[in-house]
Amino acid sequence: MSRNRIAVVGAGIAGVAAAAQLAGRAEVTVLDRLPVPGGVLPYDLPPVRELRDRCHSAGVGWLLGTTAVRWENGRLLTVGPSGIRWLDAADVVFAGGCRPATAAELTLAGPRLAGVLAAPVAVHLAEAKVTMGRRVVIIGTGDWARAARDAIAHQRSRVTVIAAQAGQQVSFSHDALISGWSPVAVAGNGRVSTLTLQRAGKRHVLDCDAVILAGSARPLRNVDGAITDPADAVTFVQPAADQGSWEQVAAASRAAVARLLSDQPDQVRRTEAEA
Repeated sequence: MSRNRIAVVGAGIAGVAAAAQLAGRAEVTVLDRLPVPGGVLPYDLPPVRELRDRCHSAGVGWLLGTTAVRWENGRLLTVGPSGIRWLDAADVVFAGGCRPATAAELTLAGPRLAGVLAAPVAVHLAEAKVTMGRRVVIIGTGDWARAARDAIAHQRSRVTVIAAQAGQQVSFSHDALISGWSPVAVAGNGRVSTLTLQRAGKRHVLDCDAVILAGSARPLRNVDGAITDPADAVTFVQPAADQGSWEQVAAASRAAVARLLSDQPDQVRRTEAEA
């Protein structure tokens, strides 16, 4: 494989797993807006430390505290402590993490209301001691739903969980579970006061004062020029799932990188032949 640089965007478990596999086969630089590797995992978690140390030993470069903004024509625009600059790269490996689906992606009708929050926002607010509400609905049952429930555990909230599949079990504490119903609309005067659910043509209106969107995971793609698949010279390695262990995330990332490595020799030969 060519020694051209590969930029890995994201230093969570998927990004560092990809970087460790690429190290020695290319000049690898890892970027992340956070100042330490790990992403949503603790930076001192043993698997994060192990992969980080492997990357260090193999000469992987780090641009932490740095945000990737745009990818075009073999250059990645970055913004960090050293300023705004372009980073030359032959390929981008994108491991930007996941997020819950938005209200629009869930086709949740209704006006924009206070109290309707994505799970990551709800977690940050709860950590800042902001009360979510007294009648909280969490849409979703996966890792983001668990994180949101844990964040508001100290608050005196009645928590109702909406599960997409009938009969689905929830592994975290809750006061009520409604499964097999789809959320279709929110309503309220300034702040959300009801959530409408639908199943088989029937509707059910649920009273609430907060709705936390925590399901239907989507890959977090926020670098201009590396948004959709396919994108020129971009490999997406972040699996999108509502639940998953760090081992599963790392394995999926390594599998995606392996495909990039297997494609690379033919690309190099074509480049050499054209030269």
